[in-house]
Amino acid sequence: MIQSVTQGVLGTYRTQSIAERVARAEALRPGYRDHPMDVSAPAQRDAMVDLRASGIAGENYYHSLHNPPYHTKIDGSVPDLLLRAPLAERLQTVNTVLAPYGLELWVFDAWRPIAVQNYFHDHWMPTHLRRHDPSLEGAALQAEVEKYWARGAPGGMIDPTSPPPHATGAAVDLTLRRIGGDALFMGSVFDDVTEISNTAHLETASDVMSFSAIEARDNRRMLFWVMDAAGFANNPTEWWHFSLGDQMWARITGAEAAYYGPAPI
Repeated sequence: MIQSVTQGVLGTYRTQSIAERVARAEALRPGYRDHPMDVSAPAQRDAMVDLRASGIAGENYYHSLHNPPYHTKIDGSVPDLLLRAPLAERLQTVNTVLAPYGLELWVFDAWRPIAVQNYFHDHWMPTHLRRHDPSLEGAALQAEVEKYWARGAPGGMIDPTSPPPHATGAAVDLTLRRIGGDALFMGSVFDDVTEISNTAHLETASDVMSFSAIEARDNRRMLFWVMDAAGFANNPTEWWHFSLGDQMWARITGAEAAYYGPAPI
C-alpha cells in the first residue's frame, strides 16, 4: 500500500527545515579542494558500476538532447551513469525507503569525464556570466564560475590530491520522481546556475509563500534528509548534488581526509 508523503518518515522530512544544516555546509565549503586526501585509502580501489544496472533510474543529462538550457549533447559526454559500488548500494537503500511512498531516485549525472568538466568551467560558464555582466574578469569571474562549476584539470591531467568531485565517482546529481513517472517539483531545472538552485533558497517560509514555493521547499527537504540519512553530504549551492567520500563531503562532515580520489577509469 502506497503511503502519502505527508505521513511517516517522509512526512517528517518535509516539515524539517534544512536552513541551519545548509548554512553550516556553506560556511565550510570554501577551500574544499585543499582538504586532505588519503591517497593510500583502500577505498580508492572501489569499483565503478553503472547505476542503472543497480536498479537506479536515470539518464546522463549531458549526453541527452532533452537537457535545458543546452539542448544538445555535450562533446566528451558519455551515456553511462557510473558511481563507486558502495555508493550505488547506498542509493539502493534510499530507494527502499522511498518505495512505500511511490517514489524513487532519478539520476542526472554521476562520474563525469574531465573534458565535460573543463568545457563548462573554462568556456560555457564564463561565457554565460560575461553575457550578463561584461565587467566580470579575473578572480571575480573565477569565483562566480566556481559557485556552480568546479575547477577541472588543465590538459586533462587530474591532480590525485585535488580532483573535481564528479571525477571521483563519489558525487552524484539526482532528484526524486514518482516510480516510473514524473519528477517532483523542486523549484528549478537541473543545472540552473543561479541562486534559485541553492539548496536552502526556499527556506524563507512565510504566510505569503506560493503553494508552488512551499511544495518545492518541502520536496527539497525530503531529498536532502533522505540522502543525509544515507551518509551523503549536499553541495549547498546545488539542491541536486550529493557526495560521499570525496573532498567536499570530508570538508562538510568534518572527516579527517577524503578517501576517494580520481575514479579508476
